[in-house]
Amino acid sequence: MHNEVYQSQEGSSQHESAEKDHEMIQQQLNNIIANANQLLEQCKCGSPKLTEAWVQSKMTLADDYVDTVHSYVVNGGDAKSDAGQGDSDNVGFVIAVEKAMTNGSSKA
Repeated sequence: MHNEVYQSQEGSSQHESAEKDHEMIQQQLNNIIANANQLLEQCKCGSPKLTEAWVQSKMTLADDYVDTVHSYVVNGGDAKSDAGQGDSDNVGFVIAVEKAMTNGSSKA
């Protein structure tokens, strides 16, 4: 009997955790949509900031990440590895490049 109660509580806890995860993902997706809509408006205005190399790089990464999750969740595709994961040399290089681009310097 005690084991059944424990399993019931454990199942309830997992359900609550899954609900919180879904709420978090929903909030993140709504944030992505809102930001994307604002960026689309900036495109229509011809914002020169959108042509900066570091901005284009971040947009490429964002597009790839969202596309990868979409492919996995919606289309049932294989999950492809994130850029640089599994190869520590690439991770360090990507971080150094992103820092340099964000800081506007060429030093890593």
